Amino acid sequence: KAVVSTQSTGMYQIRQGYEPPNFRAHFAGWDFRFRTARAGVAAGDGIRDANEVMRELEREHYPYLELSDGKCPVGVDPCRKEDYLNDDDFVTVFGMEREKFISLANWRRINLKKEKKLF
Repeated sequence: KAVVSTQSTGMYQIRQGYEPPNFRAHFAGWDFRFRTARAGVAAGDGIRDANEVMRELEREHYPYLELSDGKCPVGVDPCRKEDYLNDDDFVTVFGMEREKFISLANWRRINLKKEKKLF
């Protein structure tokens, strides 16, 4: 896991359209026509602390409701959402242990994931 020290220089994730003036000043040819915030990004999400971003990406498990709501959390492989369930949630959702699920035919696993809204 990556470790970002809080004692060093601040690191941030900056989305297109949210670049601060002190960043743009380093680029003489900066084209302000492309300075538009992306649709669907809340004003506070344009610039985020790198430590917060890393904690989000290092998350190993998600609740079933978060994986099945149609949106895919950041850092989650949308084709393998079942891998991000903890063992108890996995058994509750699929009614079997992971080993048994993995031993099923691929078409059967896909159908189960579709049925449980994890596909």
